[in-house]
Amino acid sequence: MADWKIALVTGAGKRLGKAIARGLADKGFAMGLHFNSSVGGAQELRDEIVAAGGRAKLLQKDLSKPEAAGELIGEAAAALGGPVSVLVNSASAFNTDSLADLTIDTWQFLMNVNAAAPVFLMQAFANQDPLPEGGAIINMLDTQMLSAAPERFSYFCGKFALEGATRLAAFDLGPKGIRVNAIAPGLILPSDQTQENFDSRQKLTPMGPGLGPEDIVKAVTYLIDAPQVTGHTLVVDAGQRLMGFGNSPIG
Repeated sequence: MADWKIALVTGAGKRLGKAIARGLADKGFAMGLHFNSSVGGAQELRDEIVAAGGRAKLLQKDLSKPEAAGELIGEAAAALGGPVSVLVNSASAFNTDSLADLTIDTWQFLMNVNAAAPVFLMQAFANQDPLPEGGAIINMLDTQMLSAAPERFSYFCGKFALEGATRLAAFDLGPKGIRVNAIAPGLILPSDQTQENFDSRQKLTPMGPGLGPEDIVKAVTYLIDAPQVTGHTLVVDAGQRLMGFGNSPIG
């Protein structure tokens, strides 16, 4: 179908990126599913979307090499009949380090994946010819930026850079009809802790347990459909940010 709008989600092979991509497919988007190493999860989602009558293509790229990141836009457009109307920069990398012990390799890796790659994807999105009508870019941040832990130095520096790039790009791309926003999720999915530990941490937030991927999908959908909202970071964290540094549960 030539009239399908196309969305590209990075990191669509697992966790939150996979949930966002599934949610956009359910909304009728033809999906570009980016992955790096999570090929099994990406294939599973692609097959699920196609079985439900949707369209999806797999796109592999190592985002630690940001000079190649922008190629994803053209690849998605070519595979699905472009242009790409929605870009969700969900792929992220995480390491624990501090100012005292960070290394240039870790710093560069995290800055490439968490900041540089999304920036070059935004650049390529804005350079499409033809441009999409009502184009929307959404960058995924982290609510803990608002009470950042110093033992996650490189990770948060990358997210701070992406938050600034979101505002700058929104100003720059507005005349092209492209809106650029961000979402800062809270405790959405367990990481390296047990489900019991994760549940107990969620209960500490002002809204208590219940925050899940579906809440982020709703936020993504809102930002896609809000024609006058740009340069904004929408925090979806059950009030976690209100607790302040040292009190906020860390996932």
